[in-house]
Amino acid sequence: MIKKDLTEEIVAHKLLWGLWRSIEESYKEKYFLEIWGHFENAIRAAAYTESLKKFLSIIRQRIPITILQKYNADILDVVESGEDDQVLDWLRADTTYLVMVCRVMNQERKQELKEIKT
Repeated sequence: MIKKDLTEEIVAHKLLWGLWRSIEESYKEKYFLEIWGHFENAIRAAAYTESLKKFLSIIRQRIPITILQKYNADILDVVESGEDDQVLDWLRADTTYLVMVCRVMNQERKQELKEIKT
């Protein structure tokens, strides 16, 4: 469970990264050019609710997400943190920044994979 040291970066790394990685690949391929915009808009729209559990339900209705087992614990750490109001405020107000953190993480992952292959 997350303590008082909950930050926007932790939310991006634990919640949003897990959701991003769990988006079905066919959806990412179909909307290749717009996928990050779809993700950002879905986060912002889903954050206009009263709880993180409801946020998770809404975002999964907007984008096909099947949460991968390896991200389940991190996602639950945030969703069950008891910090719903603060996290939802960040997801509404700082969506672009939080998604940018995920984009950087994704670029780093791609670079690591590229280096492994060469």
